[in-house]
Amino acid sequence: MKKKFKNIFFLLLVSSLIFGCNDKDKLTSDIVGLGGDTWTKTEVDDWIGKNFTTPYNIEVKYKWDRSELPEIYKNVIPVQERLVIPVMDIIKKTWIEPYIAIKGENFMKKYTQKQFFLAGSPSYNSNGTITLGTAEAGRKIVLLDLNTFDPDNKPAVRQILHTMHHEFGHVLNQNIAVTPDYQRITPSDYTATWFNIFRGAYSSTAALDKIMYEADFWGKGFVTPYARSNKDDDFVETLSTLLEGGDAYYNNIVNNLFVYEGQYIKRNGKGIYEQNTDARNKLLKKKAIVTTYMKNEWGITLSDLQIKTQEAIEANSPTPALSELLGPQKTYSTIAVNPQKLSGLSAKFLTAFNTSNATLQANMGLYVDNISLIFSTANRVILRVNFMDPTVAVGAGYNADFNYTITKIDGDLKLTYTNPQPTNANARAIEASVLPIVNYFSNQTFTMRWVDDIIPQSKGIFGGLVNKNDPTSYVFGTL
Repeated sequence: MKKKFKNIFFLLLVSSLIFGCNDKDKLTSDIVGLGGDTWTKTEVDDWIGKNFTTPYNIEVKYKWDRSELPEIYKNVIPVQERLVIPVMDIIKKTWIEPYIAIKGENFMKKYTQKQFFLAGSPSYNSNGTITLGTAEAGRKIVLLDLNTFDPDNKPAVRQILHTMHHEFGHVLNQNIAVTPDYQRITPSDYTATWFNIFRGAYSSTAALDKIMYEADFWGKGFVTPYARSNKDDDFVETLSTLLEGGDAYYNNIVNNLFVYEGQYIKRNGKGIYEQNTDARNKLLKKKAIVTTYMKNEWGITLSDLQIKTQEAIEANSPTPALSELLGPQKTYSTIAVNPQKLSGLSAKFLTAFNTSNATLQANMGLYVDNISLIFSTANRVILRVNFMDPTVAVGAGYNADFNYTITKIDGDLKLTYTNPQPTNANARAIEASVLPIVNYFSNQTFTMRWVDDIIPQSKGIFGGLVNKNDPTSYVFGTL
């Protein structure tokens, strides 16, 4: 029966083909896909021609063509046409133009990828990761996940720029290979299962999970989890992070590498943190090799390119004033200040901090670990002094809160020490010993602002207060 059914079906199929046409019918329909795609050019195509094709001989494809994807079997959706110009404009201004400012147009004309293909969604991989961009033989780049792009969203801008610098880093490395000394820095920690490094994979306790997650790449001398995948991606991830993130971001990673026991940093008998010197040295060696490579092989001073890149990001996606972001019920409500995790704090603040620390140790056998400025209400900031027992190698410590009333004067903040202070056993117990810190803020007027003039390229990383009457006296911290 089965065979008979097949034979009947075959005869019906043949009959339909025979009787469905005759020699009088004209087969005039074009075969789809042959003869090239045809559509009316729009202002998008004109803009691409003016900004990419004519000056750099770069083709930008955004009309849907699944054959342009490296893995055509995956479900990827087209990019929204309204986003094509904003995406490519950001790429031009924050990737191409900074390189041109340093190396000139001919450099980019020679080495840039010659074709871009834009797609709307990411490419989802079987291992649970997503692909945001690919490069093929240094000639073509595929950018994905573009339908979420917002030119006013700085993280979105940085994500695309990171992808561009990553893929262009491969082009540079394929033309002139980085020294083999680079891969000798962390030879045993490359892993094909780098994608298992993600938040939530380590502990149900959020704080501990974050520590263990970061220890699995930063703590091993890699700037991102993906950098652990292989030596080449390690190199370009370091390069792209230095350019997209900036020098302050990279240095902040290095400065915050310590040895942990559980959730707490290990300390000696004087409260000094135990540094993860191995990871710090590895990241600094990689930075040094990347810097030397760019200078010796390409004639590019990395710090100059970093400045141009960060200026371009800020110009095209400005960071709001700190006063707009810091305060009660705003994006940030706290400035955390820890001299063991920061460099560049003013000498006047450090004098107040260190004097308080020494006095507290002499009077009570305790030490000041760090402070926080908490903007609790529109007219109040809390100075939280976190202090610890130096004989305890690890631990949570204690805190004491001191209140200041805020008076706004032409946008600046005058902090008046509240009198009387609320009853607080810890605060009252240590108050006399930490008066230098308390008095540093008392009856002083501060400008709340970013401190990128003090720590270059740190806008969005560190926020601070600068004494209105003494610009050499300032304090800043992480937000």
